Formats: sequence, structure tokens, C-alpha cells
Amino acid sequence: LVTMSLAQEEESAFSAEEPVLITSAGQSADVLMVKILSDKAGISYKFEKTASTEVLDSVRSVIIVTGGSSKGLGAAAIDKAEELKRVEQLIGKAKEMELPVIVVHVGGKSRRGELSDYFNKPVAESADYLVVVKEGDHDSFFSDIADVNKIGIQLPERINDIQNILKEIYEKD
Repeated sequence: LVTMSLAQEEESAFSAEEPVLITSAGQSADVLMVKILSDKAGISYKFEKTASTEVLDSVRSVIIVTGGSSKGLGAAAIDKAEELKRVEQLIGKAKEMELPVIVVHVGGKSRRGELSDYFNKPVAESADYLVVVKEGDHDSFFSDIADVNKIGIQLPERINDIQNILKEIYEKD
């Protein structure tokens, strides 16, 4: 069951086009979950955990999966400031190109806290649409960002519910 306010129900008409770039903000393994859900939803995408702005020329929308992982950042040989700069450049270029930016947070409470919120806050604030597993919004962190910035948000109970949300956004039957 997905609970939505009236404003959210109106926003659930949000749509985007394929192919989509799926990338990470924070290099957590959560980006792999969204890749799998996109596969199951039948969405065509390019998957690049550390995508640069060049890849935007070949896509019609962007999904950024937020959640910091010191292990992931280490494996990508990138520090958190470099990672945030990369993501901000990506978002800036996507906005210039008028590509919708969808921010997805699947990590729940475990992808909150200092390192994750370093990415969650600025990336969510610049989103065109938010999809956040309800547990990740236990303190209304994402809901408040959505309200202040007038961004549509969906708060599914379970990660698997995101598959249907993606089908809605990308108009899959």
C-alpha cells in the first residue's frame, strides 16, 4: 500500500521518457537495486555509477539513487566532495537540457545519517520527482524537502513497490 496526500496523487501523473541514465549519489550498493527494479519494469537505461555529463546526450531522463557508502566511495576512488561535485554537475547539465531528474532513495534508515544525508539533501532539493521508501522518511526529511521545493514525492512501503512506480513514470503496462 502506497499512501499519498492529495498533492502527491496529483503529482503521480509525473512522467519521463526512456532511455534513462541510472547513476549513484554516494556510491552505495542501492543503485544496483534500482537497476534490477528497472529491468523488471522493462525500462531501457544506461547504468553508470559514476556517470559524467557526456552520457546525458544519449538519454531522455535521469534517475539518481542517493545514499552514501564509504566503502563504495573508496572502491570508486572518489572522496565525498568529488562525488557531490560530479552529481551537481550532472544535475546542472540535465536541467540545462530539460531532462527530468528523479531521485530515488531505497536504503531506509540505514542510508540516512551524516554521510548519506550529505548527498540526500542537495540532490533531493534539485529533483523533479522523489521516490523514497517510507522508512527512509521516518523523520519527514524527504517530505519536508518535497514540500518546501514543491516536488512530487511517492513514499512506497517496500523497495519492490518502486517497480510499479517506475512503470507508471515510464508509462509501461
